[in-house]
Amino acid sequence: MPVILKVDSRRRVVYSTFYGKITDEEILRHGHTIKSDPDFKRDFSEIVDFSAVAELSISDATLTKIANAPSLFSESVKHIIVATSDEGFQIASRYKQLARKSRRNLIVVRTREEAYKLLGIKPD
Repeated sequence: MPVILKVDSRRRVVYSTFYGKITDEEILRHGHTIKSDPDFKRDFSEIVDFSAVAELSISDATLTKIANAPSLFSESVKHIIVATSDEGFQIASRYKQLARKSRRNLIVVRTREEAYKLLGIKPD
């Protein structure tokens, strides 16, 4: 799967860094990967980074499906999507709109620095 998952217990953040070509299948499987990580806690914040993605092939049906599914995270958790490309930003913004009830604290930003600042943490 073209994603690197890092659960940082010290900072209380789940980092998902996607790269290469991302399809519906990778996006749909990723929730299981997070849930299976022994260090995952529901009250951790989340950063999903699409900066290294070369091609996004995610359908509206998949966006709707994951937006309507219950979040693995607690309701108060911040979910931040880093989307540097225009295409990625548009897809992430569409997802944010679809997930406004299930992920109320979802924010789409252009840089990792913005994501870290919103969570009040310093980059590695």
